[in-house]
Amino acid sequence: MSWVMKIIKGSPDEHTHAKLVKYGIGSHPGPRTKLTLSKASIKFKADLDQEKDILRGYLLGAPAGTHKVKGTIITYSDRTNEFSQLNMPISWSKSKGKGTPVFKAKVDEVAPIEDIRALFEVDDPTTFYLLSINPRDGTKPWKVTTKTSFPKGGSSEEDEESDEKDPVFTKGALGNTPKVLDYLLNTYLPDLKDKVEPKTKNIMIRNNIEILDIEIPDDPSLSFAEKRRLAKKHGKLIRAVTIDGKDHTLEYDFLV
Repeated sequence: MSWVMKIIKGSPDEHTHAKLVKYGIGSHPGPRTKLTLSKASIKFKADLDQEKDILRGYLLGAPAGTHKVKGTIITYSDRTNEFSQLNMPISWSKSKGKGTPVFKAKVDEVAPIEDIRALFEVDDPTTFYLLSINPRDGTKPWKVTTKTSFPKGGSSEEDEESDEKDPVFTKGALGNTPKVLDYLLNTYLPDLKDKVEPKTKNIMIRNNIEILDIEIPDDPSLSFAEKRRLAKKHGKLIRAVTIDGKDHTLEYDFLV
């Protein structure tokens, strides 16, 4: 279940909390997802914080056999032991300096899809899978391309007078099977799934995060970084969804 879906369902958890740490008081453009449906494929373009669920969709329906997987895994805790238990060889590096340590691993392998799925079985709230993947034999339309570093400014609001630019952090196409389509709609559009019809072609999902209040732990023994990480946030998730030209707006309160 995606972190956005957890807010919609009224069950935000530590994964949701981790995605909201970066937001301060005010209104912030959140991640967007664009889906283009055809008989054979589901093309997608998405912002940062949507890539993990896209990759899970790929692994859910991609053909058996070996796949090329390349990119970076980033985590904010030392998880080398968990990843060392996997079949895929991964070499980690740790950032230097006084700030929060960052652990990065470069991935460039051709591996059975079962071994790639195992990467996601050791997932945690602060692990990012910035991976590109496609079948080794080139089976169409399966392909995910993800940038290997975070965007400097994250998602930004578009100029009101200019056309909105498509998301670019992760993009590609998945096979349009009932299983994959159902997964994507449950992940990105659980609140408007009934509006998607067999002839639906284009879906654009925009998530806006509005932080109304922040409850900071009153514990002098905690560092600033720890207080920031543990602070609870009260706000609203405002979703603007366009399905084949028809606009829908939904709001959800959260405290996490």
